[in-house]
Parts: sequence; structure tokens; C-alpha cells
Amino acid sequence: MQQIHKLCFLALFLAHAAFAVKFNFKTFDGNNLFFLGDAELGPSSDAGIARSGALSMTRDETPFSHGQGLYINPIPFKPSNDSSPYSFETSFTFSITPKTKSNSGQGLAFIIVPAADNSGASGGGFLGILNKTNNGKPENHIFAVEFDTFQNKDFQDISGNHVGLNVNSMTSNVATEAGYWVQTVVGKRKVWSFKDVNLSSGERFKAWVEFRNRDNRITITLAPENVKKPKRPLIQGPRELNDVLFQNMYAGFAGAMGRGVERHDIWSWSFENGAKNN
Repeated sequence: MQQIHKLCFLALFLAHAAFAVKFNFKTFDGNNLFFLGDAELGPSSDAGIARSGALSMTRDETPFSHGQGLYINPIPFKPSNDSSPYSFETSFTFSITPKTKSNSGQGLAFIIVPAADNSGASGGGFLGILNKTNNGKPENHIFAVEFDTFQNKDFQDISGNHVGLNVNSMTSNVATEAGYWVQTVVGKRKVWSFKDVNLSSGERFKAWVEFRNRDNRITITLAPENVKKPKRPLIQGPRELNDVLFQNMYAGFAGAMGRGVERHDIWSWSFENGAKNN
């Protein structure tokens, strides 16, 4: 009987314990990941049997290809479903490479989702995250940062080259043209200037997504891979995370093609949450 009590206490402890999660994929070999839909380890540039070391969301040979690549374990995002989220920060390097000239692709996104299951996802403008029947529903409990390369008017996209912060919908809560801020000194004044980037250039970019629970603020920052993190974020987002996140959720990436062919590759990924080990 005493052993049973100990096991029950351990199960209760584990159910309520919050564990700090920290990882850093400098390249990908398939370990510690869920591959959903068409997600795979990217093929090498010579299309041989070798892998590129990237986490790829789509496959060139599959029309309207879409997929998700998720960290294999659920991550604590809140102490309980009714409490405020932990702080977290993540950064990743990605590239989007069209293989056809027109209607090439749609884009990719960093996602936080309640389950490792993409059965409710479609390709095209849904980016492998949602579909036409569940789009916009509050019960989705999905947070996404999209790097969109096709202007879809059904989702009120501002352009075919933008970054958006999405909650439960493919229509962004906040969106802005893709680029980054640079501060220069003109005379005695510090001046900010905006540098545009082309998301579907095939070049590698680095993005930072950060949530600070002390001021309940989401920030998204973007820059070319070889540029130091800008001091001014691209987006400072809305504050609905408290209603979106569950206690434990999955984090990772999604991406989709349209009628044409476009590669969506994640080359590195780090993540750290603010939970304390108990």
C-alpha cells in the first residue's frame, strides 16, 4: 500500500511539474523530431541519397506539398492551463527557394500547436497549419509566425513577401513587410532605417521569436544569416497568448507549396523556455 501511495504521488508530481526545456539543433539528423505530412530531412543539392542537414517542410515532386516538423517532446508553456505563460525564446535559420518561376510557393511558419497531428492541415495558403473548415476557430489553440511568400487575398495578406503573427487563423493579427531595422548615426542623431529582404530569394535568414511574461510582450526579429540580431524588432505582437497556450504544447515548423515548386528548409533551431526544474 505504501508503494502504491508513492507511485500515485510521483504521478501527481509529474503531472504538475514544469521542466525547463533547452535545445540547440546546429544541424538536423532526424533525431528528436516528429515528421508529419511531407516533412523530411532535406535532400542534398545534387538530389542524391545524401541528406542536406536541413529540416524540410515540403517535397518538390508532390503538388501542394505541406508538412510539419516538431520537437519530439511536448514543452511546458504554462504552469497550468489557467495561469500565465512562461517566458520563452527561440531562434532559427531558414531559406525559401523557388524552383518554378510562377505560383512557386506559399511560405513557412514557426508554430506552437496542441498536438503532434497535422490531419487538420492543408497546403497552399494554409501553410500546412490549418484548413478551410477550421481556420479562425478559437478552439484551434495555435500560435504561428509566418514567413509568407504569396499574397493570398482570402487571408488579407499585405503582400507576397511579409512576416505575420497569427493566432488560430491564417489571417495575421499583425503583419509587416519582410526586412530588418538598422541604426546609424547621422550627425549627433541616431536614425533607424529599414532594409527590405526577399524571403524567397533562396538566401538564409535568421529569425528570433521571444515572449517575455513580465511585460506580456511578443517580439519577432528578422535579419540575413550573417547579420547580428537587430536591436529593434520587426514586430511587437498582440498579447493573446494566455488564451491560446495550454500547459504543454508542441513547437516546430510548418510549410506548404502552391501550384509550383518551392523548398522550405530550416537549417538550425534553438529554443529555451522559462520554466524552472522542480
